[in-house]
Parts: sequence; structure tokens; C-alpha cells
Amino acid sequence: MHDTNIIYEANYKSALSFLKLGMKEQAFDCLNLAFSQVSPENKTIDNVLYFYILSDLSVLSIEKPDKGRAKALIEEGLSVKKDHADLLFLKALLLMDENRYDEMLESITHYFLSSTAGDISLYNYRFTHEGALREIYDNLLPVAYKNAFQHLQIRDVVFRLCEVTNNIYLLRAHEIMVKIDSVRTEKGQS
Repeated sequence: MHDTNIIYEANYKSALSFLKLGMKEQAFDCLNLAFSQVSPENKTIDNVLYFYILSDLSVLSIEKPDKGRAKALIEEGLSVKKDHADLLFLKALLLMDENRYDEMLESITHYFLSSTAGDISLYNYRFTHEGALREIYDNLLPVAYKNAFQHLQIRDVVFRLCEVTNNIYLLRAHEIMVKIDSVRTEKGQS
């Protein structure tokens, strides 16, 4: 089993080298090979390298675009670690493409909760930086909230989560939701 870890780690490192050189196809091939070498018993919450492979492979699959593959990879990872911030961010992007705004808000909410879980440095998340948060606050969250069927119920859930967790990311999200609802009220919408 140890030899297998070394092999998929080497393939992952090769993929990173290809990515640094802008050679995405070769990186994609190396990531697919690395992913195929991760045995079922190594697909655990403790295997950070497994999550790196999943995240990078998901991003490249979205870019191809092979969104079906990306969705399967993301769901596999979330079945192992339901609060993996990068995978939740990527899931929100896929849900937006599918116009599944209520589920997108759920994914964003989980993302905000996971962003304060304390494992950011362990998993070396790539989508928890200020730019990713700005993208969520300025684009993803408003689009999802404006188009969600159950936006008021979701806002209430976020408010209750704010009260319980005092999560700074959720507090800001709730403020944005209230502002959007104020504009709706002014325009006579619900």
C-alpha cells in the first residue's frame, strides 16, 4: 500500500509541474492517473493528497468542460468530507450552471460554515481567499438568492445559523440577502 501512495503522489507532483508550465492536458492525464491509483481504503478524510487530486481534477474537468465528471468527483469528495471548502465552492459553480439556485445557496452556506472549521491550513484550500469570497458575495450569492424559489426560507435558516454560530461569513451573507429583499420590496416583488 505504501508503494501505491508514492506512485499517486509522484503523478500528482507531475501534474502540478505541468500546471505550472501551462500544460493542462498533460496535467489532466497525470491527475486522472493519480486518481485511479488511490485505492478505496486510501479515500479517507485524513488523506489530504486525495482531496488535492479531487479538487484539481474537478477544476480541470469544469474547464474542459466535462461537468458531469466534475460533479461526480465533487460528490465523491463530499461523501468523504462533507465540509471540504474547495469542493463546496466548486459545487456552487456547477449548480449555478444548472440553474439550481436553492441548492446553490445551500452549498454556499455550507462553504461559509466550513471556512471557519479550522482545517484551512491542513487542506490548503485554494478557494477560501479574499478573491473567492468576493466572487461569492458580489456574484454567486446575489444571483442564487435573487433566483431561488425558497429565498425567504433560506434567509431565515441563514439568520438562525448566524445566531448560533456567529459566523462572520454568514453574517455578511445575511446582510446581502436582506438588502436584496429590500430592493424587491421597493419594486413590489416578493
